Amino acid sequence: MSTPFASVQTQQARLSRRACLVAAAAGMAAPWGRAQSGRHVTFIVPQPAGNPSDVFARKLQTVMQRELGQTIVIENLPGAGGSIGVQRMLNAPADGATLVVASQTEPILTPLSLASARYKPEQMRAIGTLGRTSYVLAGRTDMPATTHAQLLDIARQAAAAGKPLTFGHIGQGSMIHLMGTQWARLCGVPLVHVPYRGVPPVVQDLMGNQIDLSFVPLGGASLNMLETGKLRAFGSTAANAPALLPHVAPLSQQSAALKGFEYTAWGALLVARNTPDAAVRRLHQAFGVALRDTEVQSFLRANGTEPQEPLSLAALDHFYQSEIQIHQALARTVGVVPE
Repeated sequence: MSTPFASVQTQQARLSRRACLVAAAAGMAAPWGRAQSGRHVTFIVPQPAGNPSDVFARKLQTVMQRELGQTIVIENLPGAGGSIGVQRMLNAPADGATLVVASQTEPILTPLSLASARYKPEQMRAIGTLGRTSYVLAGRTDMPATTHAQLLDIARQAAAAGKPLTFGHIGQGSMIHLMGTQWARLCGVPLVHVPYRGVPPVVQDLMGNQIDLSFVPLGGASLNMLETGKLRAFGSTAANAPALLPHVAPLSQQSAALKGFEYTAWGALLVARNTPDAAVRRLHQAFGVALRDTEVQSFLRANGTEPQEPLSLAALDHFYQSEIQIHQALARTVGVVPE
């Protein structure tokens, strides 16, 4: 038979247990709660200002910060193949307040080619992808070649004279570096590789006739330079000619040696894999709103990217894991080793 005192003790015990549960729940929610309560969100761009990923990040910034109700700060951290920016994101608290805007190069390819990049692509997940962009094999305008076939003739002549053509890329193991290496291998022409810290200086030196060739993405300043003839286009890397440059035929259709040579760049917003689900869902929802925004879609198309319908988180996980496998296979084919 219970006594009044025993009843009071039971009620106190229940209240104590409830208080503990509430406190525990509050503790688990604290990281994302802090991200929501006035803290700004940081988009790390592991490339210089003016790079395509930087341009796209700034367009997303306006819509997403309105949707999230938080200020979004863009922080450019170029260098070391983008690994400095990616590592900064991974070192930050996994609370959804720090993201990285990247292509396949920084999260997937850089760790395969740079020994100092200690992270793995599986440490991240995508909360949204912008769409795909073709690259264009571009050359300096004073080169005496206007077609891909003529370019190959000149490249072979230059190699025979002991002065192979120079090829600019954005770092060892980057997508541009791998495509250049694969193109040279398939076509049987040697290249001298020249690394740069981002696409803008590559484009600048192509325009200044300081280097001979590069693969440039149809985003940022590259598109304007190609449209106005300040860079010479020899072929595109997508399966079909770019909508904005319909006269630039795919390389895969210009040479039997390049059959299947089809690559595109994608842009994605990535967070640490261990970011709480609530934070991931909120960011994913805001990204979806931004991607459906008509102004954002027009901007993407004007920069050579065909926007896609927002993917579910499950579809994004599948996409990202598939891209890891595809690009790791490409790196093995080219013979990339960490340096």
